[in-house]
Amino acid sequence: MTFPPFFRRGLARGLAGALLLATLAIGADARGTSSVWVMKGAKNTVYLAGSVHALPREQSELPPQLERAYAAARSVVMEVDLDDMDPLEAVQFVTSRGTLPEGETLASVVGAAGYAKVSKLAGTLDVPEMVIARLEPWAAAMVLTQFALMKTGYDPQLGIDMQLAGRARNDGKPVDGLETVIDQLGIFDDRSVDEQKQFLAALEKCLKGLPARTAQAFLMREHLGLETDEICKELSVTATHCWVLLYRARMALRQCLEQGWFRATGAKGG
Repeated sequence: MTFPPFFRRGLARGLAGALLLATLAIGADARGTSSVWVMKGAKNTVYLAGSVHALPREQSELPPQLERAYAAARSVVMEVDLDDMDPLEAVQFVTSRGTLPEGETLASVVGAAGYAKVSKLAGTLDVPEMVIARLEPWAAAMVLTQFALMKTGYDPQLGIDMQLAGRARNDGKPVDGLETVIDQLGIFDDRSVDEQKQFLAALEKCLKGLPARTAQAFLMREHLGLETDEICKELSVTATHCWVLLYRARMALRQCLEQGWFRATGAKGG
């Protein structure tokens, strides 16, 4: 299948970091407790640190330990080679390897009831139904998860590895990787159909599990694009209460995605 041009451009921008979800760290904060291990040899010193591949802006500042390690390093080696990565290559992988055989649809794989839930979720995330209609469950879940993350404030471009890779390029430091994004996407592609269905179902449950009023506020803001004063009027709440509802919605979705999606995939920190 082929993604619409406007959607393909947006997906490509996010795939640079969001498709590293195969090894996404759980509940991390770049400013929290940071461990940087130092290994010294006769001629070289190696700094080893964990990474978080997507972060909200308010938690994206790099910790002092990592800043010092980067300043002392002559080169940077990532889990994934971000310096030579082409986001469009990842999109092409999803559209080719993640597309169902001719005559099959996502609805026929997950069933009518399951597809109705996924289609409804896609609508709340502003993802056209035609984009997911013929994707394999893992690919549909990957696309929906990326957009769900962005709705909750996580930005792949603010991930620790993306920040360090960009800084290294500007500073003229070599950037290498141990594997490619395509290697990691292959992990999802190799999953059984039943496992892929579980991944897709986990995402749908996250939004469904929100309290009614909280879900209303979130969908009005993110799906309908209403301003705060319009949401307040519709729900008959104060601006402060509206802010609390939106905050709770984002926090609940983050926690749900971490527990129900990332852990279900066996994801761990990079």
